[in-house]
Amino acid sequence: MRRFLEHQGYWVEPGHHKHLKLRHERFGEVLLPLRPGDNLSFVAVKQIAAAMELTPEQLTAAVR
Repeated sequence: MRRFLEHQGYWVEPGHHKHLKLRHERFGEVLLPLRPGDNLSFVAVKQIAAAMELTPEQLTAAVR
């Protein structure tokens, strides 16, 4: 998911956070778990989709 978001124009905000914070010039900020092996919860997918102005289904299809 991180690679997908970075490809969409997101960048990692520097600093020490409990989660990886990504920002975008146009879209809202997104939080990802620090450990890349962690699965994203449906709540996280909904939050990312809302930040990108997509539905969760559209986001899932775009990532695949």
